[in-house]
Amino acid sequence: SFERVLVENKLHGLSPALSEAIQSISRWELVQAALPHVLHCTATLLSNRNKLGHQDKLGVAETKLLHTLHWMLLEAPQDCSNDRFGGDRGSSWGGSSSAFIHQAENQGSPGHPRPSAMTDEEENNRRKFFQNSMATVELFVFLFAPLVHRIRESDLTFRLASGLVIWQPMWEHRQPEVSAFNALVKPIRNIVT
Repeated sequence: SFERVLVENKLHGLSPALSEAIQSISRWELVQAALPHVLHCTATLLSNRNKLGHQDKLGVAETKLLHTLHWMLLEAPQDCSNDRFGGDRGSSWGGSSSAFIHQAENQGSPGHPRPSAMTDEEENNRRKFFQNSMATVELFVFLFAPLVHRIRESDLTFRLASGLVIWQPMWEHRQPEVSAFNALVKPIRNIVT
């Protein structure tokens, strides 16, 4: 279900109440809310890998959760950013409770459409909006640092190959060079005068 709703962005087949609830928030907010749960589920399955009898290869559940996790960490910020700030708007389910998104979308005045080229400041604000919180980065490290050797390079084939940019540095005890692992440490304050 996570893979279908989060990665593939498919809401058909869900109950009407659940589908309506999901559509009431932005896709990025749903990804952020689901990420800790996906982290916990994936870590639990990987920690029980030997008990489940999957020593030689990943099981179906581990593969699907790792694929979902890789998408959430590597591709979701870009996909959700395109949904909200241009690009392919057909894949977004609309609706957002975030004032920032509405403000960024409505930068131009009613008679003057917003220019297609973003300024450096707009791009910087966009990048900051689609970062993970420090708590999420800490949770990832806390859960996966002890389990990093339960994932082998031979496991990362086909649709899991993109995750090599996460796991290879971790096998070498380095921080992955992925934007998901950059978090704002100093809080951003808006001072109203």
